[in-house]
Amino acid sequence: MNIEYIGSIRSEFKEHADPEVMRKAKSTIVIDPEYEEGLYKIEDNDYIQVVFYFDRSEGYDLIGKRRGGVTKGVFASRSPRRPSPLGVTVVELLSRNGRELNIKGLDALDNTPVVDIKPYVDFIDSNKQKSK
Repeated sequence: MNIEYIGSIRSEFKEHADPEVMRKAKSTIVIDPEYEEGLYKIEDNDYIQVVFYFDRSEGYDLIGKRRGGVTKGVFASRSPRRPSPLGVTVVELLSRNGRELNIKGLDALDNTPVVDIKPYVDFIDSNKQKSK
């Protein structure tokens, strides 16, 4: 399996912080020059999904205490300590300036590698199911 990094995060957070605090802050995704063309019309979206690599996460526990002291399995949590250390967060896209995306709502540290970006599409990504 080959996963390419397409860019990185610029954030005020250099170390782990409360995710709720991090999500209130603005940050920037800087896309590598060779992938800039892939941003064409991304600004048509109000929200995007950012897939990133927890590059400073080490090891994992399949079951452990999570935020608030609750014991859960790793797949029932948003812990960065995972067998495959990938994070996914829906963020507000504030603006685009060339290959820089100004966003709000990301819970990733400064210089975190970005693996992928996808538009958030409500009718596909919402957890609200329509009954027939």
